[in-house]
Amino acid sequence: MRIIVAGTLRFAGDDTLCSEIIRGGAAHIASSREEQGCTAYNWAVDPLDPGVIHVYEEWDSERALLSHFAHSSYAAMRDHLGQYELTGFAVQVYSVAGIEPVYDEQGQARREIFGVTL
Repeated sequence: MRIIVAGTLRFAGDDTLCSEIIRGGAAHIASSREEQGCTAYNWAVDPLDPGVIHVYEEWDSERALLSHFAHSSYAAMRDHLGQYELTGFAVQVYSVAGIEPVYDEQGQARREIFGVTL
């Protein structure tokens, strides 16, 4: 089952600080992306809310995510983030029961998703 990790980290600072945090963490992000079972791994500065970094990860399975938590890249990432004043944390783990594309074969937003029709 696919696993998604998503949420926000809030830091005492502005978007310049958040950009610095992301640039400084680039090696940790790249290392995590190389881990077995990682489909996506990204940090992004919120364009409207200074001091907020969005976290988004996709993992092939629960085991892949648990292996990530035990991996040296995860420990290094936590050490890196620990250098900054974290003022808010709202990151959750989600299990995904199914995956469908956003757009249909004609390139239009879907009118049916997982059997629910508008």
